Amino acid sequence: MAVTSPTLRILGFCAIVLAMAQIYSIMSSRSPPPKNRTSFISDTRRALPWYKIPHRSIQTSTMSSHLSTEQRIELEHTMTQLAKTRALNVFGDRYQGYIPGSIIQTQDQAEALRSLVDCWTKGKWVAVEDVASLDPIVHFQDPLYGSCDNKYYKTHPRPPSRASEEEGLHNVTRTTTNTKRVTPDMYRNAVKYTWKPSCPLPAETIDTDQWCQVFKGRHLALVGDLVHYQMHELLLDVLRDGPVVCYGEMSCKEHTICTKPKTTTLTYVRNDLLSPNRHVDKNHGHPSASIVDWPFVYGHTIKRNSIFILNRAPVAENDDTFISQLIQTMQVLRKMKPTALIIYRSTSIGHPFCNDAQGPLENPLTDEQRQELPYGWSEQSRRNKMAKEIIETAGGLYVDLAALTDMRPDGHIGGQDCLRYCIPGPLDAWAPVLYNVMLGLEGQLPDI
Repeated sequence: MAVTSPTLRILGFCAIVLAMAQIYSIMSSRSPPPKNRTSFISDTRRALPWYKIPHRSIQTSTMSSHLSTEQRIELEHTMTQLAKTRALNVFGDRYQGYIPGSIIQTQDQAEALRSLVDCWTKGKWVAVEDVASLDPIVHFQDPLYGSCDNKYYKTHPRPPSRASEEEGLHNVTRTTTNTKRVTPDMYRNAVKYTWKPSCPLPAETIDTDQWCQVFKGRHLALVGDLVHYQMHELLLDVLRDGPVVCYGEMSCKEHTICTKPKTTTLTYVRNDLLSPNRHVDKNHGHPSASIVDWPFVYGHTIKRNSIFILNRAPVAENDDTFISQLIQTMQVLRKMKPTALIIYRSTSIGHPFCNDAQGPLENPLTDEQRQELPYGWSEQSRRNKMAKEIIETAGGLYVDLAALTDMRPDGHIGGQDCLRYCIPGPLDAWAPVLYNVMLGLEGQLPDI
């Protein structure tokens, strides 16, 4: 049945009304959440798995903070179904079995790739037994993300493979060492773990020449929050052999990441809400610094780029707003660039008091533990599942990279920044997953 048929629209409307009734029932079954959404420190002391000692609970009033675990599970199911229904009302089944910008043209192909990608993002972190086999990414870019190495190598020797390097060492102390044998103290603990996915990556080692081939001369735009800027840094570290200049974390001009077989560039635009706006809200000369929505769906960015890797920041909002805005963004993006390849990165949580962490978690956080997270991070698992339904209905590919880093309370920049990570560190594992994703989208993997 065509998506524009009155019958389908009526069914969709009925489904939305039913879902909203269920949401009202869930939300009204307990006392309403407090109106004040400002974070505060409570006197209750809690212990998340990485805490050395119990810390005071940092509580934030959120949409589901007053609900029990059972009610949160029910809310997640209801809102995920609502997101899918509303996305179908807009996009219909036109992208069923079809991922624009890739070779995926059938339902079987789409399901096989999405299932494989999901499997790559499920697994566990394992300690590397042979430290001599470690080959962490050498960070060339923003010195902030190299600060962990910078601090560490002031008091520890560097491994022989890096002792004579000149590239990238603007981020670490320029000392030399005569040590020929690699010893465990030559690497920070955060780089001594590797991601072991439930399904082995077909290509465990990144071949930059092959990665450039599957880009096919298409240009990449990364649009999202501050953590998304770290993906920009990561790709530059992997695909370039030297530093580039960016204008802070607000945006970054185009940088060449491939020259053969065709030139491919990478750019970053900070837009926390993925807003399809034409202009920045200047707010009468006082633009917001907490939420940035630099335009990307109009002008040069949309015209030049054919691959978009998107992410939406965790902000204080209700689920209905999240659904409406993400659908609107995908609708505009599909209208402006119907053949673009769209990849969506799931949003990670932060880890309060991350300086306590000594290594990765053995298991993902439980729902009860997630409810202890501040700043809306407790809502992120549900929002990611809602985003997955919307992105896939609109013909994009959802990649749950948050599943990897959510289990890494260690390796953060630390201090007051327990959201972003130092490079090298846990983010290193994102690169091979993204590499295999691109190979799969271009039919360079078996069984796809």
